[in-house]
Amino acid sequence: MTSKNDNPWKRNLGIVISILSQAAEVEEEVQAEFIEIPPDPKMGDVATTISFHLAKKLKKNPVEIASELVTKLSAIVENEPLIDRVESKGPYINLFFNKGAFVADALSSVISRGEEYGKTSEYKGRRALIEFPAVNPSKPWHIGHTRNAVIGDTLGNILSAAGYDAIKLDYINDLGLQIAQLTWKLMQIEEQENDTKYDHYLGHLYVEVQEVFDNDQKIAEDIRSVSKNLEDLSSTESKASLKMVTKCVKAQYETGYRLGIYHDLQVWESAIAHSGILETARKRMLKAENIVVLEEGDKAGCIVAKLDTIEDFKDMQDPNKVLFRSDGTRTYTGADVALQMWKFGIIKDPFKYQLFEKQPNGQDLKRTTLEGDDDDIGKFDVVLNVIGARQAHPQRLIYAILDLLGFESQSDNSHHIAYEFVGLEDADFSGREGTWVGYSCDVVLDKAFEMARIEVAKRNPEESDEFKDKVGEQVGSSSIRYFLLKASPDRQITFRWNEVLDFNGDAAPYLQYSHARATRILEKVDTTETDPNLEVLTHDAEFALAKSISKFPEEILEIVRGLQKDTWGTSFQSNKMTSYCYNLATLFSKFYDSCPVLKAEPQIRDARLELVKAFKTTMANCLRLLGISIVDRM
Repeated sequence: MTSKNDNPWKRNLGIVISILSQAAEVEEEVQAEFIEIPPDPKMGDVATTISFHLAKKLKKNPVEIASELVTKLSAIVENEPLIDRVESKGPYINLFFNKGAFVADALSSVISRGEEYGKTSEYKGRRALIEFPAVNPSKPWHIGHTRNAVIGDTLGNILSAAGYDAIKLDYINDLGLQIAQLTWKLMQIEEQENDTKYDHYLGHLYVEVQEVFDNDQKIAEDIRSVSKNLEDLSSTESKASLKMVTKCVKAQYETGYRLGIYHDLQVWESAIAHSGILETARKRMLKAENIVVLEEGDKAGCIVAKLDTIEDFKDMQDPNKVLFRSDGTRTYTGADVALQMWKFGIIKDPFKYQLFEKQPNGQDLKRTTLEGDDDDIGKFDVVLNVIGARQAHPQRLIYAILDLLGFESQSDNSHHIAYEFVGLEDADFSGREGTWVGYSCDVVLDKAFEMARIEVAKRNPEESDEFKDKVGEQVGSSSIRYFLLKASPDRQITFRWNEVLDFNGDAAPYLQYSHARATRILEKVDTTETDPNLEVLTHDAEFALAKSISKFPEEILEIVRGLQKDTWGTSFQSNKMTSYCYNLATLFSKFYDSCPVLKAEPQIRDARLELVKAFKTTMANCLRLLGISIVDRM
């Protein structure tokens, strides 16, 4: 259950609904369906269209019904301190909060909860697994990979705030042709010792080896032989590959750490291949009516899913989707279905776990292995895979096959968080062709740091180089992260520097500065001994800011409730949280300009300081959800 102080907006809205349902003589669930928030505060803080509903039932004019209800409501709210007045405008009924009472109630929630404010227990007891970004360990992240990682990390933060036990998973594909190509290349040369970041070093090597692979048949055969040997964990090739992949992933994570991106767990392709999970999945699949072994044709001997029994796939030219080939090897689809079954606990966890590394935030990151600890991760209620929108069809296939296997609930709770790619102006990216060179996430981060540091130095000329470097890094990396979140994931975006590092507009620096401004105000006074009367806060700017603060927990819950499947994937409104955060900062700026704090008379000053404190807490909590660094001075 949600505690009393978790969600002040919902709590106060519940009081309104209770009053309205009493006057209209309808159930509260019915009344809740007719609640609206007027676009202009002058029209009320909450409105209802219940008169339209009653008009059909009572066969009366809705305007007349609204007028009668206002009379009844006016008598009821005389004993309700939260409501100031009730008015009707035509068929609409508008309710106005008592500003002082509302502000006092909202701020008490923030003050009592502190860093926990915004978090609720709405989804307590449910577990969610979020997989991202699954970048091949053969190159550095480019800005498109970064969008994937930022979306996945933020989604995990938001689910946790809503009460989920959210686990962040990365998939490491340490088998396959790309890894074989690089392993072959490294075994041909003496690895260079230089200052080049290792994932960049591999990325350049990959471009070279891809060219010879395409043009030299003998080398191509040698590489395919290496690929086969990678399946033997005792082989020289496999051991060389393990060393290479580990170094590359750690280099990639250095990039992620700059963006505040961390994981709980890695699942490695080699562990999947040798754990027995695929054989277990194969046996489980063959028990299903529509998973069969074909006896004739070019797919004879293959285990296939008969998709023509599913509406979305019945018109396919060949509805038999191969899961396991006739030689027993798995296809990508077969392996993905098996992994999805593991995530839901349909297949018992066959893995052992070892520490991959301790992350800069102090959190251990574990990986799947064949030798190690028996740390069964358990089953999850919801599985969310952050993958590009172009993978919508393969993802739908996986979920459809779960349906064929009889796991309808697990299929329903499988979500493809689809996102469109992001590019820099005049730049497209391909690992194969090396077009990421000069446009990697590391290069973008470095440029963001340089630009942010220049601005920080202008604003703080007297500060030390250490301060300028630290704040420049915090502002630069946060600016990239915010930019990648403020557009809906289903929108293609182009990375433009004038939008990324905007200190006065819808960008991370503006939000960070609003928090820093609040910090400076509070540093100038001692509020530990004060117990102000918050009901004196009745100015429009004070009320608007407090009302926005009160909605923070509900904003989080609305994003989680909005995780709805569509034809292209499951919607994740990361932009809803960035919009909330930007609007909160804007309202604080208006409050700051309209309502002097430190120069106000003592009673008002002390109350306004509590409002500043509540804003600071809420903004900091919002920034944490978005993965944006909290800066006290900039």
